[in-house]
Amino acid sequence: MSNRTRPVYIVDAVRTPQTNKSKPAKAFWMPWTKRPGKMANVHPVDLGVTVADALALRANLKDRRVIDEVSVGCATPTGKQGFNVGKNIAKIALHPDVVADTDQFLCGSSLMATRKLASLISCGDIDLAMALGVESMSPEGVGMGSDCLPPPTSLSNMLKVAKLGPKVAKLTMHRDAQIIPMGKSAGYIADEYEFTRREMDQFAIDSHAKAFTARAEGRFAREIIPVETGKGRVVDQDDGIRLSDHSSLGRLPAKWGEVTAAHASLESDGAAGLLLASEDALDKYNLEPRAKIISTAVSATVVGGEKLQLTATIDAIEKVLKKAGLTINDIDLFEINEAFAPVVLATAEDADISLSKVNVNGGALALGHPLGVSGARLITTLLHELERQNKKLGLAVLCVGGGQAIAMIIERTSGEIPHSGFGNSFDADYLK
Repeated sequence: MSNRTRPVYIVDAVRTPQTNKSKPAKAFWMPWTKRPGKMANVHPVDLGVTVADALALRANLKDRRVIDEVSVGCATPTGKQGFNVGKNIAKIALHPDVVADTDQFLCGSSLMATRKLASLISCGDIDLAMALGVESMSPEGVGMGSDCLPPPTSLSNMLKVAKLGPKVAKLTMHRDAQIIPMGKSAGYIADEYEFTRREMDQFAIDSHAKAFTARAEGRFAREIIPVETGKGRVVDQDDGIRLSDHSSLGRLPAKWGEVTAAHASLESDGAAGLLLASEDALDKYNLEPRAKIISTAVSATVVGGEKLQLTATIDAIEKVLKKAGLTINDIDLFEINEAFAPVVLATAEDADISLSKVNVNGGALALGHPLGVSGARLITTLLHELERQNKKLGLAVLCVGGGQAIAMIIERTSGEIPHSGFGNSFDADYLK
């Protein structure tokens, strides 16, 4: 391993559409009553293969074995996403000789995968890599915490799962590791910051309206790779976007304090990915960089205690700016994952970020939140929007269940290797 540090570049960034997961069609759910999502029958490996294949084709990589490593973020690596889903994707999309792993960092999984691979490039260990995210939330039982379910090896376990639903995770989690459900934490945040129901409704209305405009203007078409779903059908757009107003949202019941379902991210199916390279790889494979990774940071610091676990984003932003030698005012655009409306509102308030710079094409309330995919999706959308607006610096941050967060700053390069004053290389602290 070399002792030098090197800059890390994003050559390309793409994603699939994000479509709503299968949902019950009736109050009393049975398998035959479900309303299937548009990509529900697409195997999650195939979603990842779609993205990896597109990245290789767009980079004109004739021999795909030149990819040194692949890392795939997945929040629930179980069932169809089990047995190292990262290797399964790489084997099909690239070559059996390509090394791949699966990263689990809950909602920050694919951004953690990106951070890890960028560190390896920075320290000289590898030169060309793919950081992906994949999550299919449609298969029954797949969702946040489903990897904690007791194995179906006995009738007793199966009865517990059927009776308790999501709460069954508590049966397998260590008693000292129990966490507050995400929705409850969102409600506590809304109470702590005194966000009104109307404020949160307005945030949700704006998220969908911005996403609707972006889709109508074709902004997402530049980053979306269509997915074939069988029988000649192709999905090429996100399907969770809805236009609404205060009168319609006002009729929704509150679930967690004043927080409603409209203030929570959509559960979705999808995939996203980034092609990362060193300068040596750019030269060797004739690649043009679109952005440079300036810094990353993770945090497990939550001011206000465990009840406010989803606000570690605030400390993560402070850390990533400090590493880059930047201030909030230096950042042109922000992508703050809309796990819940109060999370974004609290983060923007405490970090002193103007909402006019945040999620300008809408966020997870409208576009969906396929858990482990969202980190790569945020960077993908951020990069394309920086290019569209001819802006330079963007920051993406996600809250992570259990009181953590992850952030990354990128600098658009417009196909040229920059010589900016924001630092000469990616920080390799992850490896220390």
